[in-house]
Amino acid sequence: MPRNNKRARLEESSEDEYGEETTTRASSSSAAAASSSQRVKLQPDIDNADFTEDLERVVKAVCRYALSCEYKKKTIRREDLTKLLSEPLKKLLNSVLSRAQEKLRHVFGFELVELPNMKEKSNQSQTQRNGGSSSTQTQQDTQQTQQQVSSTQALRRPPGGSSGTYVLRSILKEEYRTPDIVERPSREYQLTGILYVILVLLFINGQSMNTADLNGHMDRLKLTKTIHGVEGIKTREELLSEFQKDNYLRRTKLPDPDTDEPQFTYTWGPRAMVEVGHAGITAFVISFFGDDLEEDTKQDLSRKIFKQAGYVQQQ
Repeated sequence: MPRNNKRARLEESSEDEYGEETTTRASSSSAAAASSSQRVKLQPDIDNADFTEDLERVVKAVCRYALSCEYKKKTIRREDLTKLLSEPLKKLLNSVLSRAQEKLRHVFGFELVELPNMKEKSNQSQTQRNGGSSSTQTQQDTQQTQQQVSSTQALRRPPGGSSGTYVLRSILKEEYRTPDIVERPSREYQLTGILYVILVLLFINGQSMNTADLNGHMDRLKLTKTIHGVEGIKTREELLSEFQKDNYLRRTKLPDPDTDEPQFTYTWGPRAMVEVGHAGITAFVISFFGDDLEEDTKQDLSRKIFKQAGYVQQQ
């Protein structure tokens, strides 16, 4: 009898244990099912027609805003893009930008590109001028840096951290950029020609130039203190200010100048970095030698230009 009672108690204990475990498993399954049901229930709210319509409306608004900023040569700030979004879409800004990017590329021939953080670039340039480790930058390094803002990576954060500002960059093929297809005002052609020459001068001078040296080069190009023939531009100072305003040039005040007048140093601006690039300005220089150059000759010229700019060929 004692053995039977003990066996009965063991069986009862076993039943309670497994019964409790079964109940626990059932509860877990119910909770998982409820959670799954909840997720399934929430998903249609994102995919429903109202949400899709709202998303497309915001994408179009982002495209319109970006195009208007490009027309004015105004940088596009991330916080301004966020203001275009309704509250439910603010957390989906990256998705909205990706959709807007696709529309800008396939419809308008532009892409949204984040500008580099020029504070970081300025620190690197200063180190290079002082003979620091950055002076051993290679031609391959600068080309790889510019490839990071290529069309496949335009919305990714550029080297040096996020700047939170964007511009539109044309992705039209060269054969579609002729005056017969893309008509531009004569003023834009004039300013672009002058700008490219200034960018070349800065690049082959170690990527920076002080006021006196730049003015000397511009005097030889007949771009004197008084400018003639460019609509809305009367003086050289106005010309340089125009390029600074559009973020093609940066001007930094030099400490303790030897003259009474303040002195500045000029470098490339962030828009020049993403729109033109060092490889682009090198190709611009080589184009003056004609189209009949052999590829080896072009590469040799490119190496010499980069070397003049302060880069060394990687062994």
